[in-house]
Amino acid sequence: MSQTDSLPLVDRFGRLSAELTAAERENLKLLLSMAAGGLLVGHAGGASEDLRQVALKTVQRSLPKLHDGKRPEFTTGIVFLGRAPFFTDADLAAMDEESLANRYRAERFHDHYVASGAPLAREMALSSDINDFLSERVGPVLPTYKANYLYYDAPGLGIDPHVDKDEFALNVLTMLEHRPDQRHSELILYPPDEAPVHVQLAHGESLVFFADSVTHQRTRTVAGESIRLVSFGYHPI
Repeated sequence: MSQTDSLPLVDRFGRLSAELTAAERENLKLLLSMAAGGLLVGHAGGASEDLRQVALKTVQRSLPKLHDGKRPEFTTGIVFLGRAPFFTDADLAAMDEESLANRYRAERFHDHYVASGAPLAREMALSSDINDFLSERVGPVLPTYKANYLYYDAPGLGIDPHVDKDEFALNVLTMLEHRPDQRHSELILYPPDEAPVHVQLAHGESLVFFADSVTHQRTRTVAGESIRLVSFGYHPI
């Protein structure tokens, strides 16, 4: 048996990742993401619960390994959670207005709606305030020019467990509206070897997290519930 064969599967994924091209690494990440999502929602092909848990832990631990040497030690994937200093009240009001104005052109993407490339959102994504804030916490980053308004405004909308593509490696997600006050849908992160992290953002609050490394989902909306968010993507250098 070779030294590589004797390594735990998680470490072997890390070694494999180092030998792959960026496109190949994205494909491997997609496969692991699909596996994590299926295991989290109970699609284990008749396997025992013990085996399901072992498989899930292996996948969850393997996803960050795809980025070894390129990620700070954020065990939950969360870099920041709360009211961020890089948005003023005027910024939030302007994005709120723009997101409402762009709802008509939002396209369905799986089980939610997305409007991309709105002028103000793209301008905000390139803000030096956000760049400086992120760089102080995770090191230099590059904006990926991805700025999306997200809408969950019909019953049953949400996103199953997944990880994001490279263009949203570091995701700045900000809540613009979540109605009514009695909420049902929430964001859940599934960090390796830790309890799930349940996140309910208030208006104007932001979650900054490594969305390409930690499995996450948005649970389904119910009748009368409406959510609008803005999402900016960055890439750690």
